[in-house]
Amino acid sequence: MKHFIYIVFLFAMIGCSGDDDGNPVDPAPNPSGLTGIWNLVNITGGFAGVNENFEKGIIVWDFDDTKKRVEVTNNNAASSSIEDLFPTGTYTFSIVTIDGNKELIVNDRNLGNFEITTDEFIIDEQFKDGFRYTFQR
Repeated sequence: MKHFIYIVFLFAMIGCSGDDDGNPVDPAPNPSGLTGIWNLVNITGGFAGVNENFEKGIIVWDFDDTKKRVEVTNNNAASSSIEDLFPTGTYTFSIVTIDGNKELIVNDRNLGNFEITTDEFIIDEQFKDGFRYTFQR
């Protein structure tokens, strides 16, 4: 009988864990590192060898990692011939890893390789004669 009580006690202890399934942990609010406002400051590359700088505030992307949306404000009236990605609007985004490279997808369009630091991120599609886009906070 004494062994039976020990066995019941042991199973009771194993069944109790420190995990509290009633209070799930919220996902990180900024897993991509993009949350917040970014300014497109430079576009280079393409077949014609574009190198175009923009002042901060001309083309602004505001990322919301929780909703996986980016709000684009595009005030580039200077030249419609320069590839500046998206007109003003709200778009979905995601980051995928393909062959070990992170790539940014906006509105189901793969923009290319994606690298981020604290104050800058770069989208690079030059491997397919595309452009390299540099954003800064």
